[in-house]
Amino acid sequence: MKLNQAKKFYKKSQNDGLENANPFEIFKKINYELVRALRVVSQKIEKKEIDEVRQKNFSKALTIIYTIQTNLNFDKELKISSDLFTFYEYCRKKLIEGITSLKSKDIFKS
Repeated sequence: MKLNQAKKFYKKSQNDGLENANPFEIFKKINYELVRALRVVSQKIEKKEIDEVRQKNFSKALTIIYTIQTNLNFDKELKISSDLFTFYEYCRKKLIEGITSLKSKDIFKS
């Protein structure tokens, strides 16, 4: 019984953090994390280091990009959503190209 109560409390506290947050602040934080991950991947490629940190940040960046793209509201704001989708798609392609061809400058420039 105590385990179920703990799970319920954890879920409630986890959800409370997002319900009261400003969407713009969440978007800023997500983009900050994306830039950090892109920077790490770019630096690792420059140093020709293939390690767990590079792979983790590569996956993190792709996950953030995918999450943003799938949560755009094309019904409400078609133009802005389309522009953002195009921008993040460009970033995604440059990230993948950077990993496969080891071009770090293209990743962070995007």
